[in-house]
Amino acid sequence: MNLRPAQEAILEYENGRLAISAVPGSGKTFTLSLLAAQLIGDGRIQPDSQQILIVTYLNASVDTFKARIRKRLTELELSTERGFDVRTLHSLALEIVRQANGGDSEATAVLDDVQSSHYLALSVDQWIEDNREQWLQFLDDASPQKQARWRDITSRTARTFIRVAKNERYRPEEILQRSMGAGGQGGRGAEENSPLLPGSPAPLLSMLAGIYGRYQTLLTRQAALDFDDLIWQAVDLLEQRPDLAAQLRQRWPYVLEDEAQDSVPLQEILLETLTGEAANWVRVGDPNQAITSTFTAAHPRFFNAFSDRRDVLSLPLPNSGRCAPLIMGAANTLLDWVIDKHPVPEVRRHTFRRQAILPTPPGDAQPNPPDSEAAVRIKVYKHREDEELPAIAQLAAKYARERADHTLAILVPTNQIGYDLAERLDDLEISYDNLLRGGGREREIAAAMYAILAVLADPLDTRAIVAAHASLHELGHPAATGPVENLDRFHTVLRSVYQPEALLFPWDEAQWQAALPAGVLPEDDWPHVARLCDFLRRMFALRELPIDDLALTLGDELFAWSQDVHETDLAIAYQIATLMRGWRDMQPHWRLPELAAELADVADGRRRLPITTPADLGYEPEPGRITLTTQHSAKGLEWDAVFLVGIDGFWIPGSLDAPFLGVHDFLGGDPTAEAAAQLRYLMAGESGLYTGRTATESAHIDIISERLRLLYVGVTRARRYLHLSRSRATRQYNKEREAEPATVLGVLYQYLKSREA
Repeated sequence: MNLRPAQEAILEYENGRLAISAVPGSGKTFTLSLLAAQLIGDGRIQPDSQQILIVTYLNASVDTFKARIRKRLTELELSTERGFDVRTLHSLALEIVRQANGGDSEATAVLDDVQSSHYLALSVDQWIEDNREQWLQFLDDASPQKQARWRDITSRTARTFIRVAKNERYRPEEILQRSMGAGGQGGRGAEENSPLLPGSPAPLLSMLAGIYGRYQTLLTRQAALDFDDLIWQAVDLLEQRPDLAAQLRQRWPYVLEDEAQDSVPLQEILLETLTGEAANWVRVGDPNQAITSTFTAAHPRFFNAFSDRRDVLSLPLPNSGRCAPLIMGAANTLLDWVIDKHPVPEVRRHTFRRQAILPTPPGDAQPNPPDSEAAVRIKVYKHREDEELPAIAQLAAKYARERADHTLAILVPTNQIGYDLAERLDDLEISYDNLLRGGGREREIAAAMYAILAVLADPLDTRAIVAAHASLHELGHPAATGPVENLDRFHTVLRSVYQPEALLFPWDEAQWQAALPAGVLPEDDWPHVARLCDFLRRMFALRELPIDDLALTLGDELFAWSQDVHETDLAIAYQIATLMRGWRDMQPHWRLPELAAELADVADGRRRLPITTPADLGYEPEPGRITLTTQHSAKGLEWDAVFLVGIDGFWIPGSLDAPFLGVHDFLGGDPTAEAAAQLRYLMAGESGLYTGRTATESAHIDIISERLRLLYVGVTRARRYLHLSRSRATRQYNKEREAEPATVLGVLYQYLKSREA
């Protein structure tokens, strides 16, 4: 096997703590798999009774690791079924709890994402209902649109707040008690200089701690744990039960951890305690690709601190065959400029680890694409929505046509920009993979399913019949197609039906026609009524099915009615069916009306769908087909060509005082990042923050740092072609605003000029 020198150095590992800092595309999964197989082959464990434990992030990564380890064990002529155990962090924690309960797998009920999202939504709604004045004090006006946005922001902020609190092992009553006091220990009160904390006691922390408390009460009543509770309980068990820890160390004498840059505090404590004094613990990660610090408890400082410990051997994995040298140089230039010259001192010190990406050595199995096949372009437009997004859609479409053998992606900063770009691609009638989360299409599908279920739940509600026709008409479904003479009048007639049961369940044709208001609807439109009622009548046969089977069948009826099956829509519909089954499991007394009402909240945007995207399931880009996704979701993927959109000073601010995309003007800050910073400040003084900085300033530092790392991730997704664009102006909520250039884009422009010279 032809290994790189850095890989050979890693495979010399025998025991102890090892940190491997890996650059993008360096083959860390491959190297970690080789190491696991080698430890088995070298006799470091007893394969009949012991295992190398590999801890990874995604379920899809579990299968990848298993396949690669088995492949290497086969090459070594060893058994492929013994000696290793690959788990996600959550399955590891569940196994620890299970062992503590004597192997009883039924002793612990663990909520999935659907269930925990449901309980969180209930907690948010309950808190708002009981504290409406306190909730509204954050808004400068109480318009329905502003309240809808604030409701969604509250839910997302509460989720992050709860995760951070649990990873620091803070209980809601402790936070509430501290927030009622004079502020955090060791310095200024948490409310000082914070736009989201207009007075004392801190209303933001009070609200979030209140939601956290209600959420935990709901979980306690169900005798259930969410994923963070599960890890918390596993850590407590290892700390309190030395016998359990010793038993598990005997079973797993080596622990190999993947994606360590996204480690959260409880994860570190769990694995540190699990490995014990022997500490055969290998951690692989890239701190320069840590992109979840502003909405989870993760932060690259944890892995960096581990790598710098005296008792840890730190080795690099610096070679990557992914990018052409031209693109690799752009990524390295970005990294060096931030470390050496960024105007914010904390951003210079805490964003990146000095670690250049190096090309693969001569003769490597993965040679870098040559610069003769590579290009980097930077383009500036006058306006994002009017010029940049349409132009990028057209450029990507042209690239796909001219280089059908290449993969390509458009990476956007936010889902909303992605939705706008998706509309441009739709206008061009281009086939593309939409990996955006929480998109408008998901709500449209939920709305269509809700509209039909609402009729099944209450067939006498003519408004529901009208909504069903409108949804079917929007989908282009045969039950609602055809040239209706006047759609508004058609719906008015349906709404005016006096006996809808005669329309839906007539004795004969004359009865359903008599149910329509006389002389209002032209006879030419009668067939449209008949088609709609025939379809709804068939749907009533599904009412006796369990809710998930009903929703699955309904999904087929709505999205698989022609030979041209809408696969993406169908996949979302199937996930909605699973979601509804989860609601029914949590609320066994609910019937169709209650379940339909819950789905209405999703359709109206009051609930977020915990949809699994193709990227979570091991998505592989297809040549000649555009991938549309966010910079966040692009991590772990690569394409021949990448278009990075919206790289302006609004997305990557150059200072703490600059306006931030994602920071809500009407709130005066980003409550998601703000809440985590304020919680740490409140509970531990300066711990986890930046010395001398307020919670607001600390949150902004983390936002700038993370977005620079996102840019680094985006740049390093491209093998051969990289296109970066920005606009001088953009439109948000129907308001025009100027967007300053991102300083870092000027740095990359100068890099390209120097290469041309």
